[in-house]
Amino acid sequence: MNNNILLCGNPNVGKSSLFNALTHSHEHTGNWTGKTVELAKKKIKKSKYTMIDLPGIYSLSSLSDEEKITKNTLLFDDYEKIIYVCDASSLEKNLNLLLQILQINRNIILCINMIDEVEEKEIKIDYDKLENILNIKIVKCSTKNKIGINEILDIMDKDTYSDYSFYYSDELENKIKEVESLLPKYFNSRFIAIKVLENDTSLVDYIYERYGINIISKELSHYLRGVNSELISDEISIKLNNLSKEISNSVLTIKEKEITKLDKIFSNKVYCILSLCLIMFGIFLITIVLANYPSDLLSKLFSSLENTLYNFMLNIHMPKLIYEPLLFGIYRIVTYIISVMFPPLVIFFFLFTYAEETGILPRIAFNLDGICKCSNCHGKQSLTMCSGFGCNACAIVGSRIIDSKRDRLLAIITNSFIPCNGRFPMIIALISMFFVNSSNKLLISFYLMLFVLFAITISFLTSFILSKTLLKGYSGFFVLELPDYKKVKLTKIFKNSFIYKSLSILKKAILVSIPAGLIIWLMTNIKINNTTPFYILSNILEPFGKILGVDGIILLSFLLGFPANEIVLPIMIMGYLNTSNISLLSESINIRNLFLNNGWTVITAMNVILFSIMHFPCGTTLLTIKKEVGTKWMIYSLLVPLLTGIMFLLILNIFL
Repeated sequence: MNNNILLCGNPNVGKSSLFNALTHSHEHTGNWTGKTVELAKKKIKKSKYTMIDLPGIYSLSSLSDEEKITKNTLLFDDYEKIIYVCDASSLEKNLNLLLQILQINRNIILCINMIDEVEEKEIKIDYDKLENILNIKIVKCSTKNKIGINEILDIMDKDTYSDYSFYYSDELENKIKEVESLLPKYFNSRFIAIKVLENDTSLVDYIYERYGINIISKELSHYLRGVNSELISDEISIKLNNLSKEISNSVLTIKEKEITKLDKIFSNKVYCILSLCLIMFGIFLITIVLANYPSDLLSKLFSSLENTLYNFMLNIHMPKLIYEPLLFGIYRIVTYIISVMFPPLVIFFFLFTYAEETGILPRIAFNLDGICKCSNCHGKQSLTMCSGFGCNACAIVGSRIIDSKRDRLLAIITNSFIPCNGRFPMIIALISMFFVNSSNKLLISFYLMLFVLFAITISFLTSFILSKTLLKGYSGFFVLELPDYKKVKLTKIFKNSFIYKSLSILKKAILVSIPAGLIIWLMTNIKINNTTPFYILSNILEPFGKILGVDGIILLSFLLGFPANEIVLPIMIMGYLNTSNISLLSESINIRNLFLNNGWTVITAMNVILFSIMHFPCGTTLLTIKKEVGTKWMIYSLLVPLLTGIMFLLILNIFL
């Protein structure tokens, strides 16, 4: 056994701050889900131990890279003991992961952090009772005020073994014992047996890659055929949630707060839904109004820069075959995405983060739990749906807050129904062209809200259908510690929303759009029998498009817009104009007349908006899904919304 000590815990519990305090280092800390991807490792000052800071996670379910890293490190790496960091104000939520880790290693120090904040909230924790229940060494800590740091250093050399145990139903315990007996003698741990029963293929693959041993023998494989892994996962999730709640309730004394006027509104089921609609309506309206100016500015800047680059390339006699795909293909696609996507993204995430940090949004989301239950999905799915309005990829990462594998997959597969900022420009443009006067921003926002409510309804309805078919099971409990209403620093909100969300998403979109720009240019410039691949493909898709109430150019635009939804509308315009390059859309082009001349009606515009809500996720989102939950569920996430959109338009077109 070496002198490594693992630092574990949920995100945002102060792990990185404790790591810095113990090692006298300056690792960056953050308040967004899954910040730590790589392991931070450093010697603890005045100690023989080396500390390894594991990624902040909520569960050992092996859905995300962070969960896999933490679980594999806990199971197979060499270390002395574990320091588990817990947020004192979120005891119930934090105990869930601790109970899972206790099934792997019992040599644990429980560091209860942020004790000063608990005292301010008048929450009392019976630390002695908690220590006795779990038979675990507890250190009360506040990394912000350097409280408890010396106590942690003192306790590292002491015996910190916990003999706390808990058991599942007799039926499940018998299955666990049976699997343990069928595992190779080197891999007969109870936790590995549980993960095998849950069909954790990533763990099996990791053991094979690391040790060259396939732990699934023929006998074990035969036994597992009669096991329902989803039901086992549900039972385990419910047991852990119940146990966490039971323990926290027995040691917590919370002073009953006076119900504020705001709480009277947000705790009311009707008022909270109206409040959510008003807040989202306000965010959409502000985003629509404010985003126009920086978008126009960026568009003019990029257009001017394009002219400069074009003249430069001509002056240096660059071959046409090189500068045209670079300038009129890649450059135009990338700059269009930046000018159209980035301003609304920054504004939306700033407003959304503000509503989240002030404590308003979590309360509204909490009260949507009833709707989630009717849809047989987890209450926290409402939080990921709200995040999806900014970016679906961001919402996929945010789904890590859902402990249950089944519930998390429901949230991931259905999140692409929520229109993101990439789809808003086209939806808003079509609303202003075919439904209301383009100068009436208030009415545009109202129509946008109607389509958003439709998207939310489809998302919940699809969740219900999936819960009865592909993802059968029961929804987990909604455990959410509601924060106090508080004043927030605008600089902090801007930093979190701009750097860690907007810039991160834009970077991914640009990386995906670079090859897309080249492909689109090639498809519109290569000649085959006096026509281009673009029109060949659009003609092939034309009959199917007519069945759906659209046309071939529209369908092809969605296909070519796979890297980023922002480019779907300009590709349509390019197709109707019969040009070989995507235009930066000067005001001289009357887009509405262009669409009308190509057979568009109000019904066509509505079909395009509905299909933009119900079609495959963008490339960035699909790559994120693959990273989070694997290729299989990425394919489901692509097919479910696409097939839903096709069926919906087929039915709609029959009646219209």
